[in-house]
Amino acid sequence: MNKILSIDPSGTGTTGIYFRNGTKEEFKEYKDIYWRNHYNFIVSSIKAYKPNLLLFENSNYISNRSKDSLNLIRLLGAIECLSVKQIESINVLKVKEMSKALFSGKIKLPNLEYQPGRGKGWLWKGKRISIHQLEAFLVWYLWNN
Repeated sequence: MNKILSIDPSGTGTTGIYFRNGTKEEFKEYKDIYWRNHYNFIVSSIKAYKPNLLLFENSNYISNRSKDSLNLIRLLGAIECLSVKQIESINVLKVKEMSKALFSGKIKLPNLEYQPGRGKGWLWKGKRISIHQLEAFLVWYLWNN
């Protein structure tokens, strides 16, 4: 069975994770200001889930050249070198485009809904998920479709 770990990485903010093994699904996230701690969280997630496929949202924010974008580029490079059987990426622009289409209601996905208002937000099968967890799911969805 395909164990898939899908990641919306951040070098200095919030990293979202979506794990899928058959019908088993799990969301997690990690917040920190240091990219190496995000890397360690991803490595510990790999040890815990033992995926044979690692998916991640890739970025080409080289022109930005801020400290945050440089840390993200470092993290993306480190992800590429992890010991997982297969590693693939989805371009950030595709993920953001789909996220915007979902938010505006142009497209809908089964089991996913948006509830506007304070304390509401994205729900997956009735359970609240963050935007980072949603984007980790979208990385998997775009790869799978």
